[in-house]
Parts: sequence; C-alpha cells; structure tokens
Amino acid sequence: MDFEIIIDENFHEPKTVIYTNEITEDVLRVKNFVLENSDNLLIGFFGSKIKILKPSKIYRIYTEDSKIFAESIDEKYLIKKRIYQLEDELKSKKFVRISNSELINLNLVESFDLSYSGTISVRMRNNSTTFVSRRYVKKIKNILGV
Repeated sequence: MDFEIIIDENFHEPKTVIYTNEITEDVLRVKNFVLENSDNLLIGFFGSKIKILKPSKIYRIYTEDSKIFAESIDEKYLIKKRIYQLEDELKSKKFVRISNSELINLNLVESFDLSYSGTISVRMRNNSTTFVSRRYVKKIKNILGV
C-alpha cells in the first residue's frame, strides 16, 4: 500500500481519499480507522451509499423504529450511533436534546411556541414541527433564557 500526504491551503478539514482497483482488507482497515478516529465526523447511510454529513446542515436527529436518523437539508440518513453519543459529540455544534429520542440543531430553528400547555412546539427552518417533551421543557427554557 502506498501512502501520500498533500498540503493544500484550500482544504480547511482533512479529507481522506483511497484510490484502489478493488476493496481489500487493508482498504477496509484504513477506512474503519479513519472513520472511527475522526472528530466531528458524522457518517450517514442512504441505501448503499455512505455520506459524510456536516452537522451545520442537519436539522434534527431522531429515533424511528429503533433506528437513528439524521434529517438533513437534502435527505434523511441512517446513523449508526446512539442518541447519547451524538448528543455528546454535537454539543459544541449547538445541538440540544428535546426528548429521549430527539436532538435538534438550534442554529436551524425558526421559532419556539410556548403556548402549548406543558410543552414547547419547535418549528424548524425546513417548516417541520417537533415538540419538546415535558421532561426537557425546563432545560430548553434555561437555554433560551425564558
């Protein structure tokens, strides 16, 4: 296996590219190592495709049918991590937990509606609506300074 590092000022984040004529154990080992050891790298699965997701383009991460999904600007991706792991990893990116099964990106929230009794309605910039569970209302109010 050959290895090369190229320094380019146009890249603000490292990018890994593997040129190969076939998938071998070495290629899979390198892929797994890079993916498992990269900070803030969120991998989404869409059918047979794997996509690196930018947290800034994810509206929400939620559980559906015992699977974790990330709702992005362009698509819905399967995530192979637990909600609590994602919550930890994405805190610095302004993601906050609003229920046991959902995180939202505060940067992509259009508005919060506090008129519901005991809960909060959240309208995202993509016009989807979700709700803060009663258990997390106090936490969200503290974050909003209400």
